[in-house]
Amino acid sequence: MAKKLSLELEELISTANPGQIKMGEVLDTVSQRGFGFLLVALSLPAAFPLPAGGYAVPFALLIILLAFQMMIGRSSPVLPQRVRSKNISARMVAFIQKRGIPFLRRMERFSKSRLEVLSERKLFRFLIGVVILLVALVMLIPLPGTNTIFAVAILLMGFGLVNNDGLFILGGGLLGLTAVAVVIAFVIAGSQALHQVTG
Repeated sequence: MAKKLSLELEELISTANPGQIKMGEVLDTVSQRGFGFLLVALSLPAAFPLPAGGYAVPFALLIILLAFQMMIGRSSPVLPQRVRSKNISARMVAFIQKRGIPFLRRMERFSKSRLEVLSERKLFRFLIGVVILLVALVMLIPLPGTNTIFAVAILLMGFGLVNNDGLFILGGGLLGLTAVAVVIAFVIAGSQALHQVTG
């Protein structure tokens, strides 16, 4: 039986020195079961409100890359060597250890295999990739307080892919699309108001 993601990350962190864990090591740990684990690992840091501005941008760019790979039908994810060779900061490792892993454990209690067709059929995986792409693109917009909700949506979809849990996929997709629609409406309303003021 495959190990749970929380246990795999905990074992990796416990056997390595903080600040000396390369991104490739984490990706190798979580990518053995496909895109789901990578989506969880990449969205997890942005799923919590951190004080550093712009921290979600590199994660969103990598998620966009994964979304494109899902859309073209790749069976396993591939990331550039430049990304794989980067060290994860000791601060980020501590964050994952103290907040990320306990959060994953709580999620693992509720996720199980159900509505498997959503994670196994190529058409649905393509549609999931489209939704993830839209959500990740909106994550790049510098709107205060929005990164967390988008990251949680991607995290839920990633978890659904990991456990063949269609309910998590549906929940994450609905949350992500709703958040995207709200942001688009906000941007349109703001641009119209600005046009009226300047016009």
